[in-house]
Amino acid sequence: MKWIGTILAFVFALSWAFSPHMASAQEERDPLISPQVGERGSRFQIVGQFGWTPGEQVALSIGFVQAQPFAFDGPFAFEQEVTVLRDGTWSFPVVLNDALGLPLAGDPGYVVVRAQSPSKTATNAFVYTVDGRTPVGAEQIADLGFGPGFANVALPLGIALFALGIGSLLIVSGELRRRDATLLGAGRYTGPS
Repeated sequence: MKWIGTILAFVFALSWAFSPHMASAQEERDPLISPQVGERGSRFQIVGQFGWTPGEQVALSIGFVQAQPFAFDGPFAFEQEVTVLRDGTWSFPVVLNDALGLPLAGDPGYVVVRAQSPSKTATNAFVYTVDGRTPVGAEQIADLGFGPGFANVALPLGIALFALGIGSLLIVSGELRRRDATLLGAGRYTGPS
């Protein structure tokens, strides 16, 4: 019975390691931008998730660039302040329209978001598409672990591994019980009574 618990723990650890939570914790950028890709008129949410001090002001700066979003240092076309909540998080909605003052071109690019407070500075980017076209390098941003692609693969994989482990344990346990019952019926059983 001890080995069954060990195998079960191993299978559970594997499914947890491959879960979206673990991968996103390793690769996720703060602030989170969700969804990560869209076009003119799209809505996305900017969320400060960890490392922010409750009650402090975060200055959000939003700009547009057609390449290398994480090297972008301005000028930023839109600025807004948000307050960090008691749980150390904050959130701000964005609608990609002309009111932002962004030069949304006819070519794809990146909406760069910089969040800065006295305790932390963080940058992330939203992939701006035009007629389904994405800018060069967009796949690196969309695959950071918090896009829909990773969660759609890792969660079913983790569940499948867990189910496979449980199923295997049930089959082995059933076979051992059947063998013990057969030996007991034949009078050759030497196991615990």
